[in-house]
Amino acid sequence: MKYLKRFEGFSMRRELCDRCKQPTNGMTTMSWLNDDVICIPCSEEEKNEPDYKLAKEKEIEQVRKGNLNYGGLWNEQD
Repeated sequence: MKYLKRFEGFSMRRELCDRCKQPTNGMTTMSWLNDDVICIPCSEEEKNEPDYKLAKEKEIEQVRKGNLNYGGLWNEQD
């Protein structure tokens, strides 16, 4: 798998949200837009972003190609 990266100690567990820096209360998810680990309120807010639908489509496309470490639409370097 050419896209597979090795991470030492990567975890979805965060005390503070990568985006808003507020406590996560032990509940996180990965952003569809970039590689932030975010709290549930930020996840809900993210759904209002104009690029949200496109970001989900791009993520699914990348996973189907075998890229399990896609950084998200906002991290693309074109």
